[in-house]
Amino acid sequence: MHKIDVEAVKRASEATVREHDGRICDWLPSPEPDTQPRDVLAVARRALILNALIQISFKGPIPIIKSWIENNGLASDLAESERLILTKSNAALTQQELANLFWRIEALWALVWVGGLIKDLPLNKPVGDNLASLCPNLQRNADGTDFIKSFQLRRHEELFCMLDLYYRAHWWTRNAQLTGQQTGDVSLDIIMERRKTLEWVLDAKADWDNVEMST
Repeated sequence: MHKIDVEAVKRASEATVREHDGRICDWLPSPEPDTQPRDVLAVARRALILNALIQISFKGPIPIIKSWIENNGLASDLAESERLILTKSNAALTQQELANLFWRIEALWALVWVGGLIKDLPLNKPVGDNLASLCPNLQRNADGTDFIKSFQLRRHEELFCMLDLYYRAHWWTRNAQLTGQQTGDVSLDIIMERRKTLEWVLDAKADWDNVEMST
């Protein structure tokens, strides 16, 4: 059992949301603090898959992306939606599929934070310019060996605190969208992608295609 003071975490998250002029929901329950997180290898492998699939949104040829994933022994970690993408040609992809692939860059950014490759994950900061330098270069057919070795999973409490923050920020930005309010430089789309990723990391039973995202 992880001895996390969920009320203290909640107060800290709410303070951060307020710093961004956001609203808080006092009765919003805390995430479950004692779920079983994934191991470092599973997280690193998911990051490698996302890095590969994101290239498709930048016109990377699907056959090459698929071969890279298979050659790096990652095919067994693919989600069903990702397997479907890899059966298609680039021309057959819908605009929604391309948009979904593009937004996975925010999920990847969250994962490199989880793995300790970047220092922080602010609510109002998009992906850093250094992301590409942190990941294997598929154009040069770089493999994932060094990337996996560089991964060091953050402490459970640190992961939980970040999840709690993004969970509460998700409530704020989603509620603002529904009520026609502005959220400044904090984007609902970014918050959702990162929260989904953190939920997946902290619950080894979660299915990537069906992560629970209720608020």
